[in-house]
Amino acid sequence: MTKVVKIGGVLLETPAVAVQAIRPVLGDQTVIVHGGGVQITRMLERMKVKSEFIEGLRVTDESTLSGVAAALLGEVHTALVGELQRQGLPAVGMFGAVKASQKKGPWGLVGTNVRADAAALKPLLDSGRIPVIPTLALGTESLLNVNGDETAAAVAVALQCDELVFLTDVPGVKDAEGLVIEKAHRPDQLLTASFVSGGMIPKLRAVKTAMDRGITLVRVGRTVFGAG
Repeated sequence: MTKVVKIGGVLLETPAVAVQAIRPVLGDQTVIVHGGGVQITRMLERMKVKSEFIEGLRVTDESTLSGVAAALLGEVHTALVGELQRQGLPAVGMFGAVKASQKKGPWGLVGTNVRADAAALKPLLDSGRIPVIPTLALGTESLLNVNGDETAAAVAVALQCDELVFLTDVPGVKDAEGLVIEKAHRPDQLLTASFVSGGMIPKLRAVKTAMDRGITLVRVGRTVFGAG
């Protein structure tokens, strides 16, 4: 079974905790996509660069992009790959397998239309390696800051994986009463629900993108979408 596993910033604060969360969901072949929002914000604070968000996406000028790259590649990526290897997992850092187009509008150096290079990833998977991909894409003229959930969906679609897993610090998608929804056919109705807000919205958009493009099983915490 081929899986794409996306892990976010809070879980990545302690690499050993991140690996502990990843282990139970590994497939026969697994790609790990990691974000780093918490670490990026902290890096930008150190650099005295103000964080601004529009519709949940970080506005990214050149100074912000430098901080994003420093946090993602210099801090989170190296720590996660190193910890996976220390714990005996055959992880290999994989920067450059994701490309994107610059998003139009006020966001600056933010990518959209994220695409993953399956031809670069498959030989690694076939050799038993675990590619680890940061959410920083190659654009036509510069690096682009890309949403982690959108990136994970793009990798899942490129590989037509059996399962896409979003590991998160919340237990799953919650209903109006605050209870975790254990199973849902698709995310479409949830996307328009008043009780879904914040970071869950881009996550559910990524679930929808993946399912629209052929991924039949997606997990967000304990919430299972599709065939599971």
